[in-house]
Amino acid sequence: MTWFGLVRKNLFRRPARTLLTAAGVALGVALIVALLSITQGVHRTAGDLIHIGRADFGVFQSDVSDLTRSYLPDSLQAQIRRVPGVEHTARFKLLVTDSGLLFGLDKNEFAIRRFVMLSGRRPTGPTDAVVGDHAKRPLGSVVSSNGQRFPVVGIFHSGDKFLDNAVVLPIAAVQAASHRPNEITTIGVTVKLGWRPQAVAKAIERRFAGVTAVTEPGQAVKVDTSSRLIISTGWIVSLLALIVGGIGVTNTMAMSVFERTQEIGVLRAVGWRSRRIAAMIVSEAIGICVIAAALGLALGVGASELFIRHSALSSLVQPGYGASVWAWGIAFALGVGLAGAIYPTLRAVRLTPIAALRHE
Repeated sequence: MTWFGLVRKNLFRRPARTLLTAAGVALGVALIVALLSITQGVHRTAGDLIHIGRADFGVFQSDVSDLTRSYLPDSLQAQIRRVPGVEHTARFKLLVTDSGLLFGLDKNEFAIRRFVMLSGRRPTGPTDAVVGDHAKRPLGSVVSSNGQRFPVVGIFHSGDKFLDNAVVLPIAAVQAASHRPNEITTIGVTVKLGWRPQAVAKAIERRFAGVTAVTEPGQAVKVDTSSRLIISTGWIVSLLALIVGGIGVTNTMAMSVFERTQEIGVLRAVGWRSRRIAAMIVSEAIGICVIAAALGLALGVGASELFIRHSALSSLVQPGYGASVWAWGIAFALGVGLAGAIYPTLRAVRLTPIAALRHE
């Protein structure tokens, strides 16, 4: 019998116990995969939002539930322009609606000037709308917002995922539709040649209390309290899942060793060394966790997609499944297996052939 065949035979002597243990570990893996994929998605969203219009960084209100709930006064733009190192600024007002994303921009600021117009023209009047090339709205169609009608006069490409899927209206129109006149979501900033964006961002934060200048997606947690909560809660729950999963694997493998004491005694009597016995027990524990990893990865993907689809984030965030998400999920499962195998392995290798064969 091959080594794999031996491990499989031992695992499925008690199939119900093995599968229940694997299911418990799989829930922990699924939780980690779901939390990390949502976090990656939030960071990717933050990366798009802070560099809208190819800005070097974005200025947001601090400690809001998410980046889209940042409310800054219009008047802040003029003050930020006076900060040393700032070259240009652009105001953005984001509104999430049932029909998609609405962005309010000023036609005279750099964000719109950087649009590549694929057809039609740039907005010039107070009722002109332009749409991204992924928004699937034809030139000449009409966008309705807050009782007003805005003809689509141009189709653009910006390179930003959100803008290219959105409708862009005059900023005053989006402010009126959100019932927050004179308030904006963020201010995009470009810096002068020779200045470092990080240095200018820190100067803005020092000068204006209650705002955060985000230069990198990973810094979004300084603004987005929801992301911060997800990350903190995720690590705490993952630690608890590691402990509970380890106890479950320990219990399963300890019971398996106890039930097979005489078998282990025979193996020792025919010449199996302690390290080979240990390798068998560890392999069985890892086998449980490989099953758990496969189940957990699939459950985690399903859970993250379901959470995003039924939350307010659905129009902004898509779960991210980078290599680190899979690596953490698999590492968790294998870590639980190795931790759970310690005690049963020590018990198995300490058995002497005579004592094991006398066991009943």
